[in-house]
Amino acid sequence: MNASFMGQFSSDARSLAGVLRRSVVEIRSPNGSGTGIVWGAGLIVTNAHCAPGGPLEVGANGRSWSADIVAHARDHDLALIAGTSITGPPLELRDAATLQVGELVFAYGHPLGVRDSLAMGAVHGIARHPRSGDARFIVADVRLAPGNSGGPLVDADGRLVGINSMVVNGLGVAIPALAVQRFIDRATARRAA
Repeated sequence: MNASFMGQFSSDARSLAGVLRRSVVEIRSPNGSGTGIVWGAGLIVTNAHCAPGGPLEVGANGRSWSADIVAHARDHDLALIAGTSITGPPLELRDAATLQVGELVFAYGHPLGVRDSLAMGAVHGIARHPRSGDARFIVADVRLAPGNSGGPLVDADGRLVGINSMVVNGLGVAIPALAVQRFIDRATARRAA
């Protein structure tokens, strides 16, 4: 690779990190910390294991707020949090079923207490539901650590393809963005009823 390409790639990665920084928060609970994504006015989505219950604190830009859990889907490792005054631009969603093996993806979060970290990897595979063909989870060789949980997995254009959930055999596993959207739609509908 030539120096010009690498310089442009590095510049693009820095720009991507800047975009994600505006839409990502830190989640703190008595059990540890993780990452969350601003989904709309006062709503944040993260992993259920990052928001197990009890008092939660959401932090961004050197400030922090108390927050409440609105909904859990432990079987999908998702939680919806509300009650914060944090706003940020929501990320555009991309159907994980359109991802290709080998496509570059980026994980953003706060691993091991290091805030605003960006890691890069490639899609390793996509597990699909045997009946519907929908993406069930995304596997990527992106380096994740405690604190990345609940954070975004995005494509090179910054579109959200999944929520980072765990590491299995050294590979990152993410919940597809459209499954996250369905969870939030059900949770907000129940909340409104």
